[in-house]
Amino acid sequence: MTRLFTTFCLAAIVSLCGAQTATLEDSLTWGNITSQQVEYIMSKAAMGHSTAQYALGRCYFNGYHVAKDRYKAVEMYGAAAEKEQSEALYYLGFCYKYGFGVVKSDARATQLFQKAVKWFEADLEDNNYAPFYLAMCYNYGFGVEVDHAKSQQLYEKAAIMGNSQALVNLALDYQHGNNVGKDLAKAVELFEKAAEVGNPQAQLSLGYCYLDGEGKPVDRVKAREWFQKAADQGLSAAEKALQQM
Repeated sequence: MTRLFTTFCLAAIVSLCGAQTATLEDSLTWGNITSQQVEYIMSKAAMGHSTAQYALGRCYFNGYHVAKDRYKAVEMYGAAAEKEQSEALYYLGFCYKYGFGVVKSDARATQLFQKAVKWFEADLEDNNYAPFYLAMCYNYGFGVEVDHAKSQQLYEKAAIMGNSQALVNLALDYQHGNNVGKDLAKAVELFEKAAEVGNPQAQLSLGYCYLDGEGKPVDRVKAREWFQKAADQGLSAAEKALQQM
């Protein structure tokens, strides 16, 4: 029941805010959520909708069209976590792990991560963000033992299911040699796949690959093109990149 309600709420928020292909979770992850979406999320959160409460927590945590407030973020995550909203459990655990807006507690963080892992595992076949978040749990040891091979498998599963952010995370691993051999050509290949389906973070990263000559010959024209694509989607970091060229 919780997962069905969450899926419905996500779809409703995206549909009513005019999004076409990106989900609400995509917008929260990419950092290009609109003020219209945030207003709608706030209205639904006030009504007690768990997914909206979780999403509002992300907005407060990052300062998406609201004043950045980690305490308010924890409050919203906590309200959604009480309803066993899986992403809220994950991010509330993250706050306890690192002391963001709450007194640091590894024990409480582990408890929350373990609950989140249970929900992600139950939802692996239906939601492409479930394997994505579970991959991060295995990558960093959140509620499970660190297992980088398992993490990569889950990122790949998420990517096959259509999660372009999983491609970005894999690309970053290859770009920096995190848990895999450094391979700039592979990183660029993955950035390109994600960029072509509209992921603005991938477009930004691909722009820097062209600008800095990482895995691609230096090409400032191509760099500007990709920066512009990301900026057109509201990614502020891409707008800054354009200003600095």
